[in-house]
Order: sequence, then structure tokens, then C-alpha cells
Amino acid sequence: MSDRKKEQQSVDELLQNMPKFTDHRSKEEVYNRVKTEIDAQVKQEKRKIIAVSFSKWMPIIVSVAAIVLLTFLVSSYTNQEESTMSKDSAYDNTAPKENMRSMEKTEESASVMEEETKADQANEMTTMTAIGDFNIELIPLHKTTAVYKDSLNGGTAFHFSLIENALTVPITIIVSKERIEADFPGMTPTSLQLYERYAGRIDEEALGFMEYHPYKGHFGVEGKLLKHYLPKDHGYDMASGTTTTYGQSLNEIFTDFDTILPVNEDGTLLEWDQAGELNEPRKLPGLLGHYNYYFYHANNGENYLSPSFGDSYDSLSEALLAMKDVGNDFYTSVIPSNVSFAYTEQDGVAVIRFDETLDLETLDPFTATRLLEAFALTAASFGTEVKLENVVQQQWAEFDLMKPLPVPVGPNGFIMNDE
Repeated sequence: MSDRKKEQQSVDELLQNMPKFTDHRSKEEVYNRVKTEIDAQVKQEKRKIIAVSFSKWMPIIVSVAAIVLLTFLVSSYTNQEESTMSKDSAYDNTAPKENMRSMEKTEESASVMEEETKADQANEMTTMTAIGDFNIELIPLHKTTAVYKDSLNGGTAFHFSLIENALTVPITIIVSKERIEADFPGMTPTSLQLYERYAGRIDEEALGFMEYHPYKGHFGVEGKLLKHYLPKDHGYDMASGTTTTYGQSLNEIFTDFDTILPVNEDGTLLEWDQAGELNEPRKLPGLLGHYNYYFYHANNGENYLSPSFGDSYDSLSEALLAMKDVGNDFYTSVIPSNVSFAYTEQDGVAVIRFDETLDLETLDPFTATRLLEAFALTAASFGTEVKLENVVQQQWAEFDLMKPLPVPVGPNGFIMNDE
């Protein structure tokens, strides 16, 4: 027998004696393990990286899985071969070559397995991930800033909250009917499903605000109760300001839940700094929070309509009359200093009658429109509509002033552009 055949026979015997590796874990278990490791690293980096397209993470996940698998195969094979070689000195001269050739075959096998893993994980990601496969661009509305039923055009309102200087600014994002049908086929998504799908895709810094979302931890649903499972280092209770911001943003986003209860990751009651153990859910009044609205001038130079620190009122009359005086330096009144009015109620409709005939043309067009919308938003927060009287104009922008103002779906409208 020639040396070449002997060498080939030795390689074949080694390959036949190699241990066979099997992995009985499910694809979900493998995926969750890899995802957990990656998430731990991502949390140490800037939160903005969450807004990067999820598809860019796929090569990292696949590479990590492939490296782990290849390391395990090579290590196991090397240990087995060293044991075999120590028992059989006849292979001493051919061992280096045999090792190299066996390693090449192992790498080829690992490469094939990597491709299969990539395909399996790609399919699994399609059904398991709650993050979309596109970057979100938000285009602000111009004629009106609030969103109304007619402006939805069959789409869905996704309520969101922007954060600046520990203040929250509620916004309303119009998601097209086509996008909803593609992302949520055959179903009407809840506010939580919308949040989990889109929040990580919103570049808050590009809008001029801080990167705050998505929240740390994860959520669970029990009927109309929303549970927020928080890690130990969540930081939402560091100070009264962070606690207020956290609470207001939750209320501005999850508008179709009645209550929320933050808990530990294992579901046990959470110890909240300066408040003690949280054992009772907190109410989420959502869009019916009995708020009034003011101007908030953001650092990006834009004006938004927002409640002042989430303050609520016992009655609509109190809320409307309080709109004249803000009481702090963060917000400004939408009502010009020379404008006054009286409030009454007629047939279940709130009526605002200006003391002096109001000519909207004397106001800046932006100011005039936002004045009307602030009244409408405040009334909507009490579950009613409002009508204006003693106004020169019968029509202004999109509003027929001979009728009650349309009830807004939410303030500060944006259109989601995913083209």
C-alpha cells in the first residue's frame, strides 16, 4: 500500500471516529440565548443604537452563533484527537497533516451549518421579533397640528411621548392603513403592540429630543392591566423628576389600558425609591386625563401643544379658565393677553363666548389655529366637544366655526413615512 493510500486511510478512520454533535435545543431557545447576550452588550452602548435597522444586527447574531458553534466543534475534536494520538504513536508523523485536513473538513461543515442557521434564524426572526424592518421618518402636520378622525384617512393613531428636560410632549403618529395591514394582518393592534413594533424605530434625537424609548424591561398584559417588568438598574425612580416623566409618558402612550403596575423582572412586587413597595396599580386615564393645553417651546425651535406637567382639573370650566395663567416658566398660554371669554354649557356642549368679538385675522395664523386646537383638546380631555361664539370668521383653516370644533384624536400630529 502506498504512503498516500495509508495517509488517506488514516484520515478516513479519524473522521469516522469523530464524535457526532447533536443539539436538542429548539430554535426559539437558541435565538433567545443569543439575543440575551447581544442585548446585554447593546445596553452598555448608546440607546440610540436601538433605532438602527434591526436587519443590521442579523450578521452579528449569525456570526456569534457560528463562532460559538465552530469553537465548540474544534475544541471537542482537538481534545478527542489528542487522546487518540497519545494512545497510537504510529500516527505521530502524519498527525499535523491529518489535523489540518480534519480542521478544513470541520470548517466546511461549520460553514454549511452556519448557512442553515442563518436561514432558520431569518425565518424565525420574521415571526418572533416585534421590531419592524424599516426606518421610520416622521413628517409633521402643518395646516393643523392635532390629529382628527378625518385626517387618519383610514389609518391608525399611534400615541407616543417625546422627552426633553424631564418634560413630556405627547405626539400622535398617523400610521397608514397599508402599513397596519402589512404589520398586523387581520388584527387591530393595541397601543402596546404599536409601541413594541415602532418605538425602537423612532429617532428621537432627529426630532430634537432625548433618546428615551424603548422603555427598559418588558411588558405583560392582564386584561386592561399593563405590567411593566423592570430590571434592577431601571433608574425610573432615581428622583421625583424621573418618576414623573416615566409616569406621564406611560399615560401618553398606553391609552387603551386602565391601569399599570411596575414589577420586578420575576413578577414580584417592586420597591420604588421614596415610595416604598408598589402593590397597587396606577390609573392610566389616557386621553381622558382632564388636562388643559399650553404652548411648549422646545429646544428644536418648534412649538407643541402640551399639558403643563400633566396637571389635571376637576371640571372643564376650571381647566379652560386656567389656560390664561400657566404658573411656570416652561409653558406659555395659547390665549393672547388681550383675549378673555366666558364658559357655559349648552345641551352637553361646552360653549366659549369671547367677551370682545375675536378677529382671528389679527392673530398670527399659527397662533390662531393653535388657540382653537387647544380649546378642542382640552374639551376632548373631558370627553366633550366645544363651540366658539362671538368670532368674526365663520370658517378658519379646517374648522367650521358655526359648529362645534371637531374632537381631536390626539395632539401634535405626525405622518409615518416608510417609503
